[in-house]
Amino acid sequence: MTLLERCQKVRAQIEQRNALHVAHKDAEAFRKRISEVFDMRKQLATELARLVVLQKKGVSVGKPPTPTSAVNLVQEVKNRLASDPGESGKDYGSLKRSIDKVHKDLSSVTDKALDAVNRDLPNIEESFLKQVELIPTYTMRVAHVREQRDRLLRGLDLKSMTADDLEQFLESRNALRALADQLNPDEFPKEVLEFFKAERQGGAPLDKFTTPVREWLVEKDQLKNVRVVIKR
Repeated sequence: MTLLERCQKVRAQIEQRNALHVAHKDAEAFRKRISEVFDMRKQLATELARLVVLQKKGVSVGKPPTPTSAVNLVQEVKNRLASDPGESGKDYGSLKRSIDKVHKDLSSVTDKALDAVNRDLPNIEESFLKQVELIPTYTMRVAHVREQRDRLLRGLDLKSMTADDLEQFLESRNALRALADQLNPDEFPKEVLEFFKAERQGGAPLDKFTTPVREWLVEKDQLKNVRVVIKR
């Protein structure tokens, strides 16, 4: 082999190596884009799933963004990859920005709905529960309501919840509200609460056993639990 032939062979090998290096870099860039696309799709799916749960559970939500621009850009990137993949970088950059905007707008809609959920949590005042639990037949019911309330609100962070967690939370919230509604303040006249409060403190004096208290006890079938004790 002449010196010229050897030089030509080495040159061809260098060109082949350079071509392989460029192909490797291009493949690496495509792999990175694919990973980014999967991440973006996962983020959108997660946000959309939470929004679907909120709507299903009757939470008022705003109008979701329309992804028309992103959908059109997806088709443009597909066409570019088919015709000239090496020049698809600019189209991909536009697509990524468009998808990021859809995700941001979608997250904004979800966050506003979650803020509304936060403001609409069952308002069960501890002072009211302490009053109601004075009545013996309501003690266990109040304890259950208090337990469910504390469990529901402990470490609450709605915006970090998955769709499944959010659905479970909303179901628990509705169940708690139904339990709390059974503790209707209208059922507990002031005189009744004062009677049982005095009873807890060592026994209610006879003047606390008023006609409204007696009528309430009869209505609730609790009169049979009242005993008169004469202290000497």
